[in-house]
Amino acid sequence: MNTISKYIKLLIEQDDTTRLKKDQIKMTCRLVMSKDAHVPDTLTKIRALSGITVVGQGEPVDRTEKGSTVLEIYIKFLPSGSQTYSNITTIAKLIKALPGVKIVRVLTIAGREVLYKNKPIVI
Repeated sequence: MNTISKYIKLLIEQDDTTRLKKDQIKMTCRLVMSKDAHVPDTLTKIRALSGITVVGQGEPVDRTEKGSTVLEIYIKFLPSGSQTYSNITTIAKLIKALPGVKIVRVLTIAGREVLYKNKPIVI
């Protein structure tokens, strides 16, 4: 890397206008979907939701004997305020509103198991 590139990189890193004002939140969820749900399309639709920056599949898809598709995903999103519970439930409700998604269960936030009033968050 030449000297000019180094200075440009330093200037960009110091400029507050290029940095996010808030840190992203990473959460993992388990989705229970209809048996005919198309996983790649569902992930694409989640990526298109407002505030979501990253979506990925955490585990292989599980097609249960009961006829459901179970999918574990991780999501990074930009919080819309300081209320973590509100941010989590808002994202979970947006995901549940997608075609084929029946249940959204929040598993972790920032790598820690999450409970609300000693119960899992299930939308």
